[in-house]
Amino acid sequence: MLVADVIMWFLVTVGVLLAFPALWLLCLGLFPNHVEAAADYMDRHRVKPFFVGLPIAVVAFIAVASLGGKMHPVFDVASLLVLGGFLLYSNIGTAGLATLLGRKLPSPVDRERPWKGTLRGGTVLVLSFVFPVLGWFCIMPISLIAGAGAITLRLLGQRKSRRDTRGADHLSDAKLGSEHKAASDPKVAVNDFRAQ
Repeated sequence: MLVADVIMWFLVTVGVLLAFPALWLLCLGLFPNHVEAAADYMDRHRVKPFFVGLPIAVVAFIAVASLGGKMHPVFDVASLLVLGGFLLYSNIGTAGLATLLGRKLPSPVDRERPWKGTLRGGTVLVLSFVFPVLGWFCIMPISLIAGAGAITLRLLGQRKSRRDTRGADHLSDAKLGSEHKAASDPKVAVNDFRAQ
């Protein structure tokens, strides 16, 4: 390997290490509710997000592998889009993991600048990615897969809560409608008057 190759890979690695915390801060700025909810969920459930995100990561990997080997520009672009979409999606949840780590390593500065917790946790997380073998093949993939699972669980929970809210609204509307109908019925009004 030439010195130029070593320098190139070193700069690529440094660029990726700088890009991850910036991406997590971007996710926190764009999707603060999702990131905070993912952090709360990962604080309560450490294992479940990984197993939920695992099939999503497998499908994304198969799609990228099948599209990338076609030797055609359209398929190459599609492969990059799928990979980029998965990375953005999973990193919204991974930003929650970075936020959770920042909460576990508190600082007085967090009251005035809450994003500092995400930056601090993200710095710890991304530096752990560099650790030989363990960071490359365990911590980084597990963090990304768990991030995909956490954001998926957040979206499913949000959808379920909306459905429950709509059901409660329909029940309350039906109850109000029946009460209004009973109040406007003259027979019911006479019976109520006699009861008094």
